[in-house]
Formats: sequence, structure tokens, C-alpha cells
Amino acid sequence: MKQRESGLPFDDIRNLAKNLPDLDGDALNHTAAQLEGDDSDFAELCKWYSACSGRSPAIHRPAVTLFAGTHTLENILDGGVSSEELLAKVTHISEGSAYINRLCHQHDVGLKVFDLALQIPVDDISSEAALDEKSCAGTIAFGMEAIAGGADLLCVAALEVQPTFSALAILAVLGDVPIDDLMAIRGASDEASKTNLTNAISIARGQENNSLEVLRRLGGRETAAICGAILAARSQHIPVLLDGYTALAAALVLHKLEPNALDHVKFAQGSTKRAINALLETIGLQRIINTNLTDVAEEGLLVGAGVLKSACLKLQGRP
Repeated sequence: MKQRESGLPFDDIRNLAKNLPDLDGDALNHTAAQLEGDDSDFAELCKWYSACSGRSPAIHRPAVTLFAGTHTLENILDGGVSSEELLAKVTHISEGSAYINRLCHQHDVGLKVFDLALQIPVDDISSEAALDEKSCAGTIAFGMEAIAGGADLLCVAALEVQPTFSALAILAVLGDVPIDDLMAIRGASDEASKTNLTNAISIARGQENNSLEVLRRLGGRETAAICGAILAARSQHIPVLLDGYTALAAALVLHKLEPNALDHVKFAQGSTKRAINALLETIGLQRIINTNLTDVAEEGLLVGAGVLKSACLKLQGRP
């Protein structure tokens, strides 16, 4: 999709979001007619897949894309341990010996991991903006490479060690999730952590109606890249599955930017946190599985993808 160039990096992102293709009503109606009388969740998934893809429900080339980025605030808090563990996870996956590798092999799903300059963490969001506009927009554009090589289902998440203050702060600013709920998600109760989260939130207060600016001030590169992957998939009529707090933060940015930007997106699984399930419902992001089977986002993606692939088998072999 060719977009008008402008002098401001975010203008092109806004233009893209406003010109996303509609879902395919004819494909939806065709699949609905074939499933007439079937009111199951599987039937609803088939209809959604057809509307997003523009064809009968059949998944042959699913792909998992994971984005990894580092944060100065996280490094300050743990002395760089989280960055070292993240690098170890990336290395483990690249060697083909991680659990996600076995899951992808079992479900016949492709796997890509993008290292987003792990050696250069985004700035400390407790005291300054994470990125400048050019860098943020450039990372969104880089995330669009997730669809390179093609796919008929794109599963996207951040590869991370624990929920980042970056993602949680975005959920607070754009999703009105209470700080105490966010602290529980983080698994922290100390005043220092609460102060850092509060300071980060204050960096973006007053920008609630400008979600890309919130992303610039609070988001990591992985969050920006996920935004790009979601937008690119829509432009190519590829359904998307998300999982994890960072992916939810990215989805929230796009929902605030353009309410229909997530019509082709579902969340892989529910959460054990009531506030997160409520937020998913508020922005209309339906879950493939309502329960929480794993706290690891990339594992949740494979669970959701397996269910969706099974649902799409209903119509295979029919005329």
C-alpha cells in the first residue's frame, strides 16, 4: 500500500492506520453459509479467519515472530541481569534448543526472532522519553518486516524475561489499569519499584489522546516493532495472534490510534489478572482460549495457534 510521504515520521504511521483495508464481508458470508447451524466457537473462528484473510479458512504457513529489546530502567533495577538473560534466551532459540523451537516443530510453525539492538537499551523512562520520534517510527517500520517471506497466520509477541515497566506504564496511561494491579503483574511490592513506575507514567501524562507519543515516551523497541507487524499484516490480509503484556501494550497503542486497527487480531489466551481481561474486553480483543495456560507469551502463541489451526480444519475437504 503506497502512502503519502510527510515531513514528520509519525504522520506516515497515522496515514497507514487510517487507510487499513476493511475485512472481507463476502468471504465471511461464504464461510458462514457453509457453517449454517453451527454456533460453536470453532465456527466463529473460521468466520473471523475468512473475514481477515479473504478466503476459506485454511492455515498452511503460520509463523511466530518474536521481538527482543532492552531497557535502561530494567538494567538499573537489576544490574543488567534481565538483559543478560534476554540475550541468553535469544541465543538459546537461535541454537534451536529452546522449548519454543520444539513447540514450533510440533505444530509445524515457522519461527523468527528479531534482536532489536540489545546492546543499546532505550532510555530510562522514569526520567526521560524512551525514544525520539524518528527512532520510534523507524522501529515500527522495521517491525513490518515480520511478514517478509509470507504467512497465512502471524503470531507475535515480545521475547522477555518478565513484564517490563515499559509495557506496564503504557497499560496504565492508555488502558487506565491501576498501579496496584500493575505492581501485582510485575510481582513487586517495594516502594522503589512503585516510584519508578509512577515516574514513568508521569512521563506520558497528558498524551492519552496521542498514543504514538505515549509509545515514543514509554515503549521499548519491541513494542514499536509489534505495532508495525500488526499494521503490515492487516495490509496483506494476514490474521494475527498476540500474547503477553508487551503485545497488549502495542495493541492498545493501535486501538487508540484507530479503533478498527485490531479487527484482524485476537489474543491467544486469557490472563489470571482480572484487570487485564477487562482491558481485553474494553478494546474488543477476543481471546482464543479464555484461561491462562502459560505465563510465557511465546508459548501462549503456540497454544492459540494450535486451536485456530484445528478450527480451520472444519471446512477443509468441503466444496
